[in-house]
Amino acid sequence: MAALHAPERTHPPTRTSRHGSRSLRWQDRTLLVLAIALLSLVLLRIETAAAQPSEWGLELSTDAGSVVGLALHTRITVEVTGLIARVAVSQRFANHGLDWAEGTYRYPLPDGAAVDRLLVQVGERLVEGEIREKEDARRVYQHAAAAGQTASLVEQQRVNQFETRLANIAPGEEIEVHIGFLARVNLDEGTYSLRLPMTFTPRWESPGLWPLDVMAGAPQFAAAAGASGPALEVDVLLRTGLAFSAIHSQYHDVDIEAGPDGYRVTLAEPDAAPNRDFLLTWAPELTAEPQSALLTWDGGDALYAQLLIVPPLPEAIAPQPREVVFIIDTSGSMQGPSIEQARSALLQGLDELGPDDLFNLIRFNSRTESLFEASMPVNGHSLFQAIDFIDSLVADGGTVMAPALQAALSLPETPGLLRQLVFITDGSVGNEHELLLLVAEGLGDSRLFTVGIGPAPNSWFMRKAAEIGRGSHTHIGRLEEVDQRMSRLWSQLRMPAVSDICVDWGAGAEYYPEVIPDLYSGQPLWLVAKLPLEPGVIRLCGHLEGRPWELAVRPEPDGGGQTVATLWAQRKIEALQDSIMFGADAGQVRDVVTDLALQHGLLTQYTSLVAVDRTPVRPADAGLARSDIPSLLPAGSSRQVAGFPATATGWRARALLAALTLLIATALFWLSGARLPTVNAGLPAGAAR
Repeated sequence: MAALHAPERTHPPTRTSRHGSRSLRWQDRTLLVLAIALLSLVLLRIETAAAQPSEWGLELSTDAGSVVGLALHTRITVEVTGLIARVAVSQRFANHGLDWAEGTYRYPLPDGAAVDRLLVQVGERLVEGEIREKEDARRVYQHAAAAGQTASLVEQQRVNQFETRLANIAPGEEIEVHIGFLARVNLDEGTYSLRLPMTFTPRWESPGLWPLDVMAGAPQFAAAAGASGPALEVDVLLRTGLAFSAIHSQYHDVDIEAGPDGYRVTLAEPDAAPNRDFLLTWAPELTAEPQSALLTWDGGDALYAQLLIVPPLPEAIAPQPREVVFIIDTSGSMQGPSIEQARSALLQGLDELGPDDLFNLIRFNSRTESLFEASMPVNGHSLFQAIDFIDSLVADGGTVMAPALQAALSLPETPGLLRQLVFITDGSVGNEHELLLLVAEGLGDSRLFTVGIGPAPNSWFMRKAAEIGRGSHTHIGRLEEVDQRMSRLWSQLRMPAVSDICVDWGAGAEYYPEVIPDLYSGQPLWLVAKLPLEPGVIRLCGHLEGRPWELAVRPEPDGGGQTVATLWAQRKIEALQDSIMFGADAGQVRDVVTDLALQHGLLTQYTSLVAVDRTPVRPADAGLARSDIPSLLPAGSSRQVAGFPATATGWRARALLAALTLLIATALFWLSGARLPTVNAGLPAGAAR
């Protein structure tokens, strides 16, 4: 039986040279050119991605782009006065390359830090910084760098990052940079804490079509374990005026020593590697009565003072009857988890009401509706109505806050009861200034407490409204946070330790805040003032558990140091900037703020810190180089999450050369009718190719 064969297909003959090569068809050449172009783009992407500025660390720059390895040592000294910390950071590094270099160091700061000191030591030269108006500081730096002078410029790039630029670093030269800034001390339920960033956690992103996107701008990291990384020294002085207890370092072993100036805290292990943040916590020793301490500093032209008022032990505070008005935002922006958080917070607030309290609820969106015409006593019937009111809340409509605030502020007052307005919203409004003015003018004897709901509330408006309203601000970002945060707030509102506080600073005093909030359990108060003369005594007054209360406080001369004057200047600048929303001229405010910042050496949105050595040190014909200094990888982190090093050796020149080479090669390849060699070895005669 004859075998069945598929019909043979015929193909156009392929031209084969006598040397065993075959010509590519035009389709093959096109695909090959596209493949080469694609590969070149990937390589260029690697170069340019790596060439982006590192988000953290030190960068040395040049057109040549040579990489320089640097060694780093860090010493941090901290002086804490009240709720402010004066921090001095000293870092030493070196230019180990062969080129003159310009460095850019991006330093992480605690939230709310304010840089106001800069000192640069280059070899034997010492350059001290000064605060100037921002544009003037940039001109000074650029002129110095172009003239071959050592220069350094500090500017705020982000809320938690400052940038130090260093020009004309000689090959092999050591440099020390000293930066000073003010950091806020956090206060939570009577416990103080200060966190100082030491290194940077690598960012991770899920790889997509172009995984190299992760590498763009990625910082370099050195492994923490076993690495001879930068050494760290930390020295903290706690100026208190009161006895402290429970001083604790969360991540480092420390030594604690009590002295005449306060408590000194140092690392128990000198030269520890800075592979984790430094977190210090402490708390005052409370008594059955409110305490106070007055720290002063003589500034020559005036006396600067900081007054601390500490509440008594919680068990010594008896709950006071009050009137609580809950104001709830039910606008469309509160849809989803936000309205669920609000309902949960309101129900918890009802549970915290006492038998002698009065309460009311007001909801608003495009309309405003009150549960009761006047606040009602707490009983079974009123609570049933309130729960039904809360269950019916639906997020819909616009956000019209003013009528709701006006309705709460105009409710009939009940003699003998402190009125507390609890305002729950995401703050999604555009007329913040009008609302703040409404609070300031209509507050009377009420207190306003704001609760920010959702992952991104209008925190500035919420904090400022609470400040003007002599209350406090609470933020709830997730549903699981409602119980903890609201329980804390309700506990504080039940127990005001001292209300209607007044301070007699004496004639000619300029003090902040001008409106003093009440003193609650776990929430000490810090006040600052500028006084024409040193007072013999400062007198405090108020109401403690409904009774008149007075306290005389004698100052501790120079107990606060110069930090007290700086803190006063910061508070005044904040008050001046707030005055714009109440009609102050923005241009005049800018001038006053700038003068105040220059006088007290503060970095603001109008000023920068610049340091210049007037002696040229770089030869005119010498270029500048750029490189990165790695940050130490945080303890417990893996190098794999950090990405590739962000090196950029001559990337511009190499990119241009690669593009030119690709263009020439493509043209020659296309015009020559390119051939590829064929492999004939081992094929039997007549075998198909």
